[in-house]
Amino acid sequence: MNSKKVSCEEVIKSNEFTSADAALKLLISHKMKKNSDSTLEENAQNELQKLEVCIQDLEEGIESLYRRLIKTRVSLLNILNH
Repeated sequence: MNSKKVSCEEVIKSNEFTSADAALKLLISHKMKKNSDSTLEENAQNELQKLEVCIQDLEEGIESLYRRLIKTRVSLLNILNH
């Protein structure tokens, strides 16, 4: 059950990366054509903010996993020593 939740979250995260990438590419293509559109800039900024939140969530998840791995390692070493 948890694996489905994780895979669903991974799809959402990859969509955030894809959305931010598409918004930036669109903004760059308009800048190259010398077109200035504030809505494109706002959209790119919003997508980057969403991406930042996703990256922060990933970092927190990795930190939590790292702490659990350390606790597990300590427990295993304690078992081996006794």
